[in-house]
Amino acid sequence: MMPGSKLTKAQITAALAESSGLDKKAVASVLDALATLAAKQLGPDGPGEITLPGLVKLKAKATPATADRQGVNPFTKEPMLIKGKPASRKVRATPVKALKDDVGA
Repeated sequence: MMPGSKLTKAQITAALAESSGLDKKAVASVLDALATLAAKQLGPDGPGEITLPGLVKLKAKATPATADRQGVNPFTKEPMLIKGKPASRKVRATPVKALKDDVGA
């Protein structure tokens, strides 16, 4: 592995398996379960927040829909209709203090 290169899912699984003493299949199933749990917690029926201890806090925020509005084409100076955006959920990640201290950010 080259310094500064991103780890793939397979490399992360292998590294976690080696350091924890579990087999790769068990580590992969834990990661999949963690992803499923995070999706449930951040979904519309969940509390909208989950903290992965020692790593990151994930928060989901519902953004409302925006309406269509009138605008002006900057090139032709003619009025035009700017399409609105549908409602959505955004996910924000914030590192926890322990990770900030370890990284030195």
